[in-house]
Amino acid sequence: MIPTFTIDLDGVELNYAEASGPGPALVILHGITGSHAAFLPLLPALAKCAHVYLPDLRGHNLSGHTPGAYQVQDYGADMVAFLQRVVGRPAILAGHSMGGMISVWLAAHAPQWVRGVFLEDPPFYITRPPRLQETWFCGLFMALSEQLRQHHLQGGTLEDLIVPVGQWRANDQQTMLEAAGPESVRLKATELHRMDPSVLDVVLAGDFLGSTESDALLARIQAPLHLIAGQIELGGAMSAHDVERFAAAAPRSTHDVIAGIGHMIHDERPNEFLSSLKQFIT
Repeated sequence: MIPTFTIDLDGVELNYAEASGPGPALVILHGITGSHAAFLPLLPALAKCAHVYLPDLRGHNLSGHTPGAYQVQDYGADMVAFLQRVVGRPAILAGHSMGGMISVWLAAHAPQWVRGVFLEDPPFYITRPPRLQETWFCGLFMALSEQLRQHHLQGGTLEDLIVPVGQWRANDQQTMLEAAGPESVRLKATELHRMDPSVLDVVLAGDFLGSTESDALLARIQAPLHLIAGQIELGGAMSAHDVERFAAAAPRSTHDVIAGIGHMIHDERPNEFLSSLKQFIT
């Protein structure tokens, strides 16, 4: 059992798991609607080369809810405090999706605390209209927002979410239950049951980045930066043009596009994810 801890960061209760290991500090930030638990299967391998921290972002899982404060700078401020008060030294950041956006914000605004940034399919260029409305993410988040509000208004339980989550389409042929199995379905239902539904409001409004632009953040980063992206045709968050734009905005960065995979690289291709991240760490 991996131990978890809670710390009060200026009024925001943050839950996190920690695994001691040799090498640098590694902080992994999950995506929207997720939790630290998504990366627990990878923890034993990563703890062989790093001291690993897995926080639950505000509004997610066992961390505190902060309605109306879910922009990138809100998450970023939590993580600056987390690095200062828990990690205590500069860290490598690994961020999936929204976690990648937060990692970039951190590297741009608190560079003294960031040794490197490893990005897993971040939605750099689809967070604002009109591109946001053209993505499958938008439709999912709209439906999910309404479903979760009704769920909480009706006093729904975790068990009430398991069946509908299992019936989500994982691909053209399978439901999530068929593709991922009952344990993964229960984990996602648990994450959704615990999540503050208003987390999705700022995303659906296209205001997650506020007045900030992704390219401006990327241009400020001096630390090593590596991107792994999926294929947008399979549900990834970055098109080929987006990857080229990323490379132009961060000319000292490196990147790989992983064929045959969508947005959840760490989940569907854990060995490739681990190999790439461990290479970046070392």
